Amino acid sequence: MSDLKNALLGALADKGLPAPKPADPPVATALLPDPLSSAWIAELRAQRVEIPKEASIGQLTSRSDVRCKELKAAGRTREAAALLKLKEQFLGEREKKAWELVKERFAALDLNEKAYRALKQEEADPVKVLAKLTGKKSEELRGVGAARLRELLGP
Repeated sequence: MSDLKNALLGALADKGLPAPKPADPPVATALLPDPLSSAWIAELRAQRVEIPKEASIGQLTSRSDVRCKELKAAGRTREAAALLKLKEQFLGEREKKAWELVKERFAALDLNEKAYRALKQEEADPVKVLAKLTGKKSEELRGVGAARLRELLGP
């Protein structure tokens, strides 16, 4: 993938076009807790698990799950349980914060409370909902009914 990206950037440079700037994460998702500074990742690093510099949540959870399996296989079930607890605690806090930000955004845009509750009951990913909600212009979402809003923001 990086070879293709480098080739495209090289082709742009050959044509005299400026290279595209990397996309910044939406402001609202930047307010979520940073996993790389959490106790969960600190424990993974203490157990000598290699953590990429800008790892995604998916990468971090899969590396954590692999380490838990290794610990269980080695008979170190307490350490595996402690690592699993740290992971679940961080992910729970992150999800809670994301729902708080979604609710604040709903209030700021004066959107239907029923749609918010429906999204929460559908167990939609709050981080994805937040990203979609901050990516939309407020004028596009004002006055939208609950059903249409769930369709736009749902899973």
